[in-house]
Amino acid sequence: MLIRNYESKDLDEVINLFKNTIFEINISDYTLEQVKAWVDVDTELFDDNLGKTYARVISNHEQLVGFGNIDDKGYIDLFYVSADYQRQGVGQKLLNDLEKSSNYTSFMVNSSITTKPFFEKMGYKETKRTVYTCEGKILLTLL
Repeated sequence: MLIRNYESKDLDEVINLFKNTIFEINISDYTLEQVKAWVDVDTELFDDNLGKTYARVISNHEQLVGFGNIDDKGYIDLFYVSADYQRQGVGQKLLNDLEKSSNYTSFMVNSSITTKPFFEKMGYKETKRTVYTCEGKILLTLL
């Protein structure tokens, strides 16, 4: 497994991994309406966000299998591992890499319901729940 800096040329592959992971993994905890809203992203803003933070991709034999980013205050914004690479240590390697890059010793993440057990296993504790809505409908509950 190789971890390297995100580059804009990775955007299409990152977006595909993002959407596929949500539709294959997160769908078990969210409705179809919720995941459709979740994956409806502005690709330019997505790329800009990754470009302005410490963003990393992890690959296995040239295939992107995960990505994540952390800002200069220790906030992990995006963190996704391919459905085909779940529970194989990819997330742990990626998270350790992001944490080591930071000057902070405590980190924050808005975790999905699906990834909450992973982050708890990695030592994160829930401090509050945030519910995102659109037109009065709950789209995403992040812990």
